[in-house]
Amino acid sequence: MRLKKYIVTVDIGGTKTNIGYFYNGKLEKIKKYPTDKFGPNNIRMITDILVNSKIHILAICLSLTGLIDKKGLWSPINKKTLGDFKNFPVIKSLGKTFGVPVYALGDTQAAALGEMYYGSGKKLKNFFYLTVSTGIGGSVIYDRNLFDNKVSDIGSVGHSVIKFNGKKCGCGKKGCLEAYSSGNAIFKRSRSTKCKNTKDLLTKFIKNSKTIKIIDEATSMIVQSMININMLLRIENFIIGGSVGLNPFFYKMILDNTKLADNSIKLHKAKLKSKPELYGCYVYINKKLFLSKS
Repeated sequence: MRLKKYIVTVDIGGTKTNIGYFYNGKLEKIKKYPTDKFGPNNIRMITDILVNSKIHILAICLSLTGLIDKKGLWSPINKKTLGDFKNFPVIKSLGKTFGVPVYALGDTQAAALGEMYYGSGKKLKNFFYLTVSTGIGGSVIYDRNLFDNKVSDIGSVGHSVIKFNGKKCGCGKKGCLEAYSSGNAIFKRSRSTKCKNTKDLLTKFIKNSKTIKIIDEATSMIVQSMININMLLRIENFIIGGSVGLNPFFYKMILDNTKLADNSIKLHKAKLKSKPELYGCYVYINKKLFLSKS
C-alpha cells in the first residue's frame, strides 16, 4: 500500500490560524484555530497538532504576518497583533521536530502566489495583492514573478504614512494606513455604534451614518495608497483580499472611491477568499522542492 504523504501549509493570521493538507495537488482539508496573541505560541500549537495527527508529512510551509528573513527568523511589525518578540526560529523549530523541508514566507507573498496560480491573477502579468483584514499588507507580482522584498518593502503598505503626525500605529510610527483603514482600526472608531466586532459593523450597521463615514474615510485612504503604488511601480491591477477587503460593502466603497479618484486603476476581487495563503504556500513548496531540481 502506497504511503500517503501530505504537504502541509499553514497561515498564521492576526485572529485565526489555518492549516491546509495537500495530497496529489489537491487541498483535502483545512483545520481552523484561533491565533494566540503571542506569535511563538502558535508554532508550538502547530507542532502539537501535527505530531498528534500522526500523518506522514512531505514538507511544511508557513505564511506569517510580520517579517520573516531568509534564515526563517520571524519578527512582528505590529506588536499589538502578535506580541513583542524578535527573530523566533520558525524553520529551525519545525525542521528539528519533523525532519522534513520547512519553508516560510510573508502572508501577503503567499496570498499573491496563490491568486496568481489559482485565482484572480491567472491572466495578469503584473499586479499588486492588497489584503485588508486585522491589519493591512501587500505584495507585488511583476512579470509573473514574486517581487523580491530585498529590493523594496513596498509590501509593508499598511505601515506607509498616510497622514502626517496622525494616529499612533502598533508598529510605533504615527499616521500609518493600518492605523486608519484596517479591521482593528475601523472597529475601534465605531465603538459608539455598539457593534460587537468588525464583522458585525460591516453587516448589521452598514446603514448607520457613522459607519458610512468611517468606511468612506478608510477606503479613501486605501485608494490614496493604491494611487501612490501605481505611480511608483506602474502597476494598475490590484487584487483585493482579506476578510474586511472582501466584505461586499467595504469592497464597493473601495470601488466607488477608486472611480472618483483614478480610472486607470483596475480592481479585482480575490477568488480564493480565505485560502490564498494556503495555496500560495503550496506553490512555494513545489517551486523549492521540484523546480529548483530541474
